[in-house]
Amino acid sequence: MEKRIHCNYEIIVSCAINDIEIVIGHNCNPKAPSPYVCWYCRNKTDYFWGRYCVSLEGAQKYFDERLKKEFESM
Repeated sequence: MEKRIHCNYEIIVSCAINDIEIVIGHNCNPKAPSPYVCWYCRNKTDYFWGRYCVSLEGAQKYFDERLKKEFESM
């Protein structure tokens, strides 16, 4: 996976389903109040509906829920 950064978050996990991608980003700034985020993404540049989290586990929960929702709608 190529290195991508959006709003100081490095994308560390991604999964593409049809024309949508679900990603987890990590902000390496130790002062970031929410160092993890789960976004939907289009075209690897249009990030939206972010859920910000204090832990990777929290972001993974949203990631898994969003994947399940997308697979169920296929």
